[in-house]
Amino acid sequence: MVRKKVEGDEDQRRKAAHKAYREEESPSARHATTGASKQRAHRAGEPSRHSRGEESPVQREGKQGHSAEAPDAAPRSPVGPERPESPFQGRGHPGYSAEHEQVFAALVTAERHSGGRPVLLADIARAADRPEGETRVLVHDLVTAHHLVTELQGSDPVEGPRYETKPRR
Repeated sequence: MVRKKVEGDEDQRRKAAHKAYREEESPSARHATTGASKQRAHRAGEPSRHSRGEESPVQREGKQGHSAEAPDAAPRSPVGPERPESPFQGRGHPGYSAEHEQVFAALVTAERHSGGRPVLLADIARAADRPEGETRVLVHDLVTAHHLVTELQGSDPVEGPRYETKPRR
């Protein structure tokens, strides 16, 4: 595939890329690199909205005299699907508390009752005599902050994840 030409010499593109880095933005996001000129101006199978002789705004990008910060341009939306905010975000590194000890002991008990197999969050909550929501947060801490518990991947989507104590060395 032949690369499209971008107006401006290599020094101008390099200066624009350095400026983008200094302002903590990627050069490709500012269309300061030749990579931006390789992007398709239309979607496959979609007829062009512009007649011959007219330039679309996408075709204009990367050319001299074109400002990436067009005053009438609509704000860009982030690329990709929106991530739901985690209920654990902003909690930092919580210390090991009496509640953590209670939930960990409940996990060990539930694990023993299941013959050593991993257990569901509902079983841990029942053994700890705590609401499932509170138990979920405390188990999350035991997995991520204290590294005492393992959350098994590929759990049943209906029942939820299964947990087990980490083996002692």
